[in-house]
Amino acid sequence: MMVSIIIPVYNVEKYLPRCIESVLSQTYSSIEIILVDDGSVDNSGKICDEIASVNPKVKVIHKENGGLSSARNTGIDIAKGEAIFFLDSDDYLSHDCIEKCVQIMDKTNSDISIIQMMYISEETNDEIEEVICYEEELLSTSEAIEASLYQIKFSCCAPAKLYRRTVIGNVRFPVGRLSEDLATCHLFLNNADKIAYINKIGYYYRQHSDSIMHTFNIKRMDALVWAKEILNFCKVNYPEIEKAALCRIFNVSIHLVLEIPDNEYEEQKNILWNEIIKTRVQVLIDKKSRKREKIASIISFFGYRVLKKVWKSRFAIKRKEFK
Repeated sequence: MMVSIIIPVYNVEKYLPRCIESVLSQTYSSIEIILVDDGSVDNSGKICDEIASVNPKVKVIHKENGGLSSARNTGIDIAKGEAIFFLDSDDYLSHDCIEKCVQIMDKTNSDISIIQMMYISEETNDEIEEVICYEEELLSTSEAIEASLYQIKFSCCAPAKLYRRTVIGNVRFPVGRLSEDLATCHLFLNNADKIAYINKIGYYYRQHSDSIMHTFNIKRMDALVWAKEILNFCKVNYPEIEKAALCRIFNVSIHLVLEIPDNEYEEQKNILWNEIIKTRVQVLIDKKSRKREKIASIISFFGYRVLKKVWKSRFAIKRKEFK
């Protein structure tokens, strides 16, 4: 089975070589690497061309800047593989990531295989492996969507998952919007009959302190739009996991409201706080919601100012925990 690895590229000259090297060194050889240069203005495009010139597995597409969704969609449209894997250009893979994903997919005859993601610092470049007994799990569509919403084993992100081409189907990432993974993950999972998960670390996600996903602006409200759409989707298709969707709305609302600067975006702050009020009791009594969400829900009863003060204190719930 050929795997198409789609890598959107935009101004990542510092991290791109490590990313591509991790793909070229994969133990699974039947791959094509699609680098979509999304209008980079640094040396990223040049790096892509130089690597492609000496490696026939690498294809480069240069396009005008259209954002992450546009770049991924471009990759999907030209991919020739029977399966697709999304990799962000500042992240990297373990040497056997694709092989493990293919193995578990074949073994279980699943439509999506998911490997463990590890969050790393900006300067980390090594493979970090925990000494554990690896466990594989086969999930139904409902179970997988529920797990992604509770963020129990994996989250609603596109990377770290191998998709059969049929699962991607006509689903595309929303161009010009943020939190595009949240908008599409449940749709990919919905197109799958069986989803396999292995708790082996295979994907290294680089966290940036200055990331747009840690700085509030109006477009960040897209995340709440998608979370509420997921709730409606679950009500119609998977009412048994509606609680998980409510928990995700709470998670998104907490994450966003705490990033709003003081005395700014009052309208958005009120919208988010109302969602917190509407969902916090459900989160608190839900046996499956994470401890961090329960703690945040309790603190929220003391009001926004107290919640933000605690958040900023040394006792705060870390931001990375609300991914």
